[in-house]
Amino acid sequence: MATFNENDVLEKLKNIIDPELEINIVDLGLIYKINLDENGSVGLDMTLTAKGCPISNVIKYEIEEVLKSIPGVNAVTVNFVWEPEWNYSMIKSDALRRLKTR
Repeated sequence: MATFNENDVLEKLKNIIDPELEINIVDLGLIYKINLDENGSVGLDMTLTAKGCPISNVIKYEIEEVLKSIPGVNAVTVNFVWEPEWNYSMIKSDALRRLKTR
């Protein structure tokens, strides 16, 4: 039985910052779905701010590494999806305010 939950995953994902917008991937609204199983596997459906994001492999690697640091996580799968397409309305309000004040 997994000893971690979706909130544990989301908290770890907040450590991954989009280098262009300087906001974490959770607050940007890039995480669409989190799947957990009793064997310690975490699956993510997520998007990026642009389909041609040149650092998608870096972000994927960072996600895998940060989630594997959670006790009980044995495997991480990151699935990039493009529907719905990401837009600024998906950014959490606090993060959007920070973005606008720069």
